[in-house]
Amino acid sequence: MLVGIKILEAQEDERKRIARDIHDGPAQYVASAVMRIDFTKKVIEKDLEKGMLELSELKEVLKTALKEIRSIIFDLRPMSLDDLGLVHTIQEYVKSIKEEQDINIELKLKPIEDEIEPIIQVAVYRIIQEILNNIKKHSKAKNVEVKLDYGLKYLMIVVSDDGIGFDVEETLKKVKTQGTNYGLLGIIDRVEQLQGEFELESKKGVGTKFKIKLPVNRGVIKDD
Repeated sequence: MLVGIKILEAQEDERKRIARDIHDGPAQYVASAVMRIDFTKKVIEKDLEKGMLELSELKEVLKTALKEIRSIIFDLRPMSLDDLGLVHTIQEYVKSIKEEQDINIELKLKPIEDEIEPIIQVAVYRIIQEILNNIKKHSKAKNVEVKLDYGLKYLMIVVSDDGIGFDVEETLKKVKTQGTNYGLLGIIDRVEQLQGEFELESKKGVGTKFKIKLPVNRGVIKDD
C-alpha cells in the first residue's frame, strides 16, 4: 500500500513539474508574443523597416516557445518512438543531454526488431531516460555507457557511470520508505510491473551500474 501511495505522489509531482515547465517556459513566450503583436502593428504603421525587424524578433520568440513545447512533448511521449524506433529515440535523447552537459555517453544498442513488443520498448526508453536523468542530476559522472541487448525471451539494459556513487542499501531503503527519489522509484515500479529483475551496484567514489532484465513481450510473463 505504501509503495502505491508513493507512486501516486510521484505521478502528482510529475504533473506539477510539467505544469511549471509550461507556465515558466512556452506560456511566458506566447504571452509576450501576444502583447508584442499590437505594438508591432503600430510600429509598421509608422516605420515599415522597423516593423519588419520587430516581426523578425517576434518570430524568434515564437520559435523558442515551439522548441520548448516540443521538448515537453518529447519528455511525455517521444513521437519518434513510433515513427523511427527505440534506438533512434534513445540516440536523440542522449544527443540532447550532450548538448546541455559535458558528459560522454557511449551507446551499445542492438537494433530493435519486431520481437520486442511496443509497450516493452516504451518501458525500456523510460527506464533509460530516468537512469540518465539521475546520472545528469546527481552523479557528477564524466563517462556513461548504455548497453541494450536481447534474445528470444528477455532483454538486458546495463547502464554504468564513473560518478561519485552512493550507498545502495541506504538509498533503496529511503526510496521504499520515504519516496525520496521518485525517478528511482519509477524505475523499480516499471520493472516490477513487467516481472523483470532489477540490480543496482554502486560504491562511493567509484561509480554506479544498473542491470535490468525485462521480458521482450507480455507473452513471456504469461508463459512463466
